[in-house]
This record gives sequence, C-alpha cells and structure tokens, in this order.
Amino acid sequence: MSLSSIGEKVRSWLSAVKGDKMLLVIVILLYLFSIMTVLSSSSILAGSETGRVKMLAGQLGIIFVSGLFLWAIYKYCTLRGLMRFGVGGFIISVGLLLFLTLRIRIPHVMESQFINGTWRTILLGGHLQIHVFEVVKVFSVMYMAWAVTRWKEEVAVYEENTTEEDLLADKRGFPGLRRLAWRLRQAWMDTPFFKRTVVIYLPFLAVCGMVGRGSNSSVLIVAFGMLVTLAIGGFSLRKLILFFLFCGLSLGMVLALSGNRHKDGENGGRLGTASSRIHSFFSSYEEQLEQMRRKLETKEASMADYYDFIDHNRQVQGARFAVREGRVTPLGKGPGGSTQKYTVMGLFGDFMFSFICEEYGIIGALFVIFLFGCLIARGTRIANYCSDTCARTMVAGLVILISGQAMLHILVNTGIIPMTGQTLPILSDGKSAMLMFSIAFGIVLGVSRLVREEIDREEAGLEPVITHEGDDEIQQSLDDLDALDTHGLS
Repeated sequence: MSLSSIGEKVRSWLSAVKGDKMLLVIVILLYLFSIMTVLSSSSILAGSETGRVKMLAGQLGIIFVSGLFLWAIYKYCTLRGLMRFGVGGFIISVGLLLFLTLRIRIPHVMESQFINGTWRTILLGGHLQIHVFEVVKVFSVMYMAWAVTRWKEEVAVYEENTTEEDLLADKRGFPGLRRLAWRLRQAWMDTPFFKRTVVIYLPFLAVCGMVGRGSNSSVLIVAFGMLVTLAIGGFSLRKLILFFLFCGLSLGMVLALSGNRHKDGENGGRLGTASSRIHSFFSSYEEQLEQMRRKLETKEASMADYYDFIDHNRQVQGARFAVREGRVTPLGKGPGGSTQKYTVMGLFGDFMFSFICEEYGIIGALFVIFLFGCLIARGTRIANYCSDTCARTMVAGLVILISGQAMLHILVNTGIIPMTGQTLPILSDGKSAMLMFSIAFGIVLGVSRLVREEIDREEAGLEPVITHEGDDEIQQSLDDLDALDTHGLS
C-alpha cells in the first residue's frame, strides 16, 4: 500500500469525524509518542525481552482502554449527560478521597495504599491500582463547571421571579435547596451565602483538604483548576479573591494540623517534602554536597546520611543532566540513546520531558510543546463557539488543567521551578492518569461534536440541541465559524 493511498484513507476517515479534527490528531500523536517514550525510558526492562514485550502489551492495553473511553464519550455524550457524569464522578472521587483519608483496608477487595511516603492510591481486587488524585483532578473541574453554571441560574431565578410560588416552581439553579429552606421555614438557608457555601465553598475545601494531606503539588493543581473554572464561569471576582484568601489560610491550618514533619511517615504529611524540595532548589547541589562532606569530616553526619543525600538528589540532578545531554544534536541522542534512564528510576514518570530532551533533542522538546500549545488553541476555539455556559466552562477548565499540568512538568524538568512530582499528561507512564486525561480529551471532543451538530441543525432549520443564551450573538458566531470552515471544526 502506497503512502498516497494511506494518506487518502486518513483524510477520508477524518472527513467523517464530526468535531475538532485537529484535536483528535493531537490526541493520536500523543498516544503514539507515549508508546515510544514509555518503553524506551523504562530502564528496568533493559536486557529483558520478555519484560519489554509485557511492557509494550500493557502500554497498548491502557491506550486501547483509554481510547475506548475517549471514543464513547465523544460519540454518545450529551450536555445533560456530561453534567450528570461530572457531578456523579465528583461524588465518587470524594468517596475515594474519604476512603483514602480514613486509611480503610478491606483485604482483597479495596485497600488504601501507602506509597512514596504518603497515602495516594487504592487497590481494587488486589490487582487494579487507582491513583485517586488523578481522578479528582478531572472531576473537580467538571463539578465546578456545573456548580458555577447552576449558581448563575440561581441568581437569574431571583431576578426574574417575585412570588414564592414562582420561585419554587422554577427548576433552574438549586430548586432542592429552595424547597428545603421553604419546608423548614429557615430563611438563612435561602440566602446566597448559604448556597455558595454548600455547593461551592465546602466541596472545594473538603477536596483540597484531603488531597493536601497526600500531595502538595496535586492540591495546587486541583485548587488552581477549580478556581480557574469558577472564574471562567463568571463567578464574582471579589468573592473569588476573598474565597481564595480564606482557602489559603484554611489549607495552611489543615496541613499544619495534619502532623506534617520533615520526614514523611505514616503519621506525617507532605510539608517536610515541600520544604526540602524548595530548599534544594534555591541551594546549588555543589554547595549542599560540600556541606554534607564537611559534616562527614566533623562526624556530624554518617555515611548512611551521605548516601541518603545522594539518593535524594539523584533524580533531579540526573534529569537536569539529561536535558543538557540532549543538546548534542538537534535530534538528541536518538531513540534508545538515553544514559540517564539507568540512574534516574522515575525518568518515565516525573521526568519524562527530560528524557525526551535527551533522546529527541530540541526538536522533540519543541514538538511536545507544540502539541500542548495546539491543545490550548483548539480548546479555546471550541469554548468560544459553544453556546452552552456549562459546556463552555467545562471545556475551558479541562484544557487549562491539561495544559497547565504539562507546563508545570516542563518547568520542573528544565529547572525553572522546584520539583513537584507531576507527570506529563498522556506521555508519562501512569494508567490512572492516562485514563483520566483521555476522558478529559473525550469530553472536549464530544462538546466540539455537539457544536458541529448544532451548526447542522441551524442550517437545516431544525430546533437547536443546545439552548442559546443570546440568539443573535451566537448565530453570528456560528455563521463566522461556518464561513471559516464549511466542514465544521477542522
């Protein structure tokens, strides 16, 4: 089969795809690149042909499962279904966090796991490991998109209705809370502050408080994702700033009271880890190594302390060396040419971008940055042309979540900010992360399909499937989009 025939089949397949074709191409490229990077960066498998085949099968398997979830969500999602999926997923993720926080263990059924100095995973059936924080990241953004949309509807309900009967009959916003306040005859339960607290403030604090006990960097990403989603959804900037300040103080108290110590342990938290990483970042490795040698000479430290220091800094120093090694040629050392994968055991996770720099050089690094840059551009375009507030907010929040974590990972790997332990979306090894980010991509693609279908229905003169908030303005946007691309989002 010639390249021209293959290209023709690919173009024919893409032309049949409703939605953002470029975004679909980005996801496929990330999947394909992840196969090469994960396999090549896993030094544990060096010299083991059976292990490498098993690793390949495992990577192809998780990509296949993740792709199925992505395709199913893209193909069959509806706006109402996405909102229910987001709220339901958020409730499940909070339940998983509670299970993890309480350190519950039901042998061979569902067990909380203490890994890398903290409680962060749950083992199902003795085989399936779930990284809870990865689940929380996606569903927290989806929930906040739903919450801020409903909050705006609640405000509109009180602006448009004057009688108690009309308020109770209106199904927008939070009708359940309105009816509850009326039945209990408690006026304070019908105040805006109470509803914001129940629907937005308390979920935010509960999730961040439980995530913060296990990972400082994850709680920052979760909090950032939710706050940005609220801001995009039109939540009051003044209330957002006050809430942010309150959350900062509250989270500080929660982390301080949770038993954080410099050394992590089962009764400790992660403040010690964060403090150590920040100190290491602002002090050069050479200075720290010299200080440790002086302590050895003065008997203030033992050889065990010295080796602990070397092991503690091995990953960061090896990753920075990998970035420098990638400058040998524009294409780096080539696939399989990495040397740091034999010394940095976590290179395929927290330091994947460093590995890409070493093996694929500046070309590979720019290619990765280009893909995530395209994600931002395509996600912004989809959000701009989406007429439903919740869907638009959800798309923007998920795109910022994915690209924001990618940027954080890249900044850490290039030595611009302290180590965070966050992976590179899709490209780093991690089954839970792969699945959840694929779900996020599926949602964005699904919304783009709904936008395309709405354009088709508008052209056919049928009733739109998405409720417009401003018909003239939205119609003009749709007309502009159709003029740019007669085949929809390309």
